[in-house]
Amino acid sequence: MDHSTLLTTQRCSIRKATLNDATFIVQLLRQKSFIDNIGDKNVCDEQSAQEYIKKAFLTPYQSGALAPYIVSLKNEEPIGIVGFYQRPYLNAPDLGYALLDQYTGQGLALEVCTTLMQFAKSQLNLSALYAVTDPNNERSQKLLAKLGFNNSGYLYAHSPHDPVSLFIKLFKV
Repeated sequence: MDHSTLLTTQRCSIRKATLNDATFIVQLLRQKSFIDNIGDKNVCDEQSAQEYIKKAFLTPYQSGALAPYIVSLKNEEPIGIVGFYQRPYLNAPDLGYALLDQYTGQGLALEVCTTLMQFAKSQLNLSALYAVTDPNNERSQKLLAKLGFNNSGYLYAHSPHDPVSLFIKLFKV
């Protein structure tokens, strides 16, 4: 395991992002499914991807804050992101994840999220995690249910007209 690898699962590794991930980040963030379910991050080329990586990944790493990570197959091919986001409107971190479309439906998101949640409980000593999804994203909601999250209704985080579904997972102490 190299120094940037945080965790490993049966089929994947979870590692810190680098600026060398820019091509992959463009590919992931430009997917229609990412834009539809998470939003358009205005990442269209390598330069904007590097700026996104600096802001979303590297700055939290440097400050010691909770952060997202790159999910790679064992052959080091990046296939997604998974991690924690501290939203100003939530009193516990938010679990976030996204995979390239060709890797969905294979249990990989369940595998990496389960491992990351175990890390959150045992190493970060978190007592709870949130997750937010688009109300129409049934696949993500099913995954959250498998992970033990409970649907807590709707949250109007960004707009009074666009709710997101809010989920919570409480860890037993």
